[in-house]
Amino acid sequence: MNGYIAFVKKEFMENIKNYRFFILLAVFLILGTMSAFLAKFTPEILSALAADMEMASEPVALDAWKQFYKNISGVGFSAFIILYGSCLSSEYSKGTLVLMVTKGLSRKAVILAKYTVAAVLMTICYWISYAAAYGCTACLWNDTDLSNTAPAAYGLWLVGFLYLSILITGCVIFRQTFTSILFTGGIAAVISLPGMMEPIAGFSPFILTSKNVDLISGETVPSDFIIPAFVSVAVSISGLFVAIKLFQKKQL
Repeated sequence: MNGYIAFVKKEFMENIKNYRFFILLAVFLILGTMSAFLAKFTPEILSALAADMEMASEPVALDAWKQFYKNISGVGFSAFIILYGSCLSSEYSKGTLVLMVTKGLSRKAVILAKYTVAAVLMTICYWISYAAAYGCTACLWNDTDLSNTAPAAYGLWLVGFLYLSILITGCVIFRQTFTSILFTGGIAAVISLPGMMEPIAGFSPFILTSKNVDLISGETVPSDFIIPAFVSVAVSISGLFVAIKLFQKKQL
């Protein structure tokens, strides 16, 4: 336990010193802030660029949330995966893991500490981004009366842990950062395939990324997210368990 806590502290300091946390925070904050403004002013920009272009309808607050979930699930989580794709490869190249493990640090503590720090920093960045999006949307649309924005955001947040567990597993299997990132994308694509099969589509964890706006608009209800949320958590835990088991057998 002492080794785990010490390694967590080391990871937090390292993420501060190498600016990884600040870069991720900047990306998520920009995405959260710009979502509402893009939804609000894109029609005006397009109209200015093309005088003969007419928008079918005025943008509403729901458009801002569409933009938010699109930005976070796409650019935001991609940036997160890219930034943390080197969480173990840098340790391999420096040889620091061999030194720490030979001094008594358990391999399980290494993986858990890496996962803990990345999860905490992702959580901070994500909810700051959500708060920025919520605040900007409320300012630009005073008459908004949307519900379930928090449950919808909570579902997308859970998917972040799913991506992280896959990434950690990839970092254990492969020493190269790029290969770990490709592995994460490939496994995520495989997991998303059941979502295309109607009998089991309702169990796919990626409903949490694709049905957010439907939840806010009232086309779906929070109970529709319960099973996908449990599946997402189960896959995340399983991925972390596999990463620990593989790392315990890996030659450093």
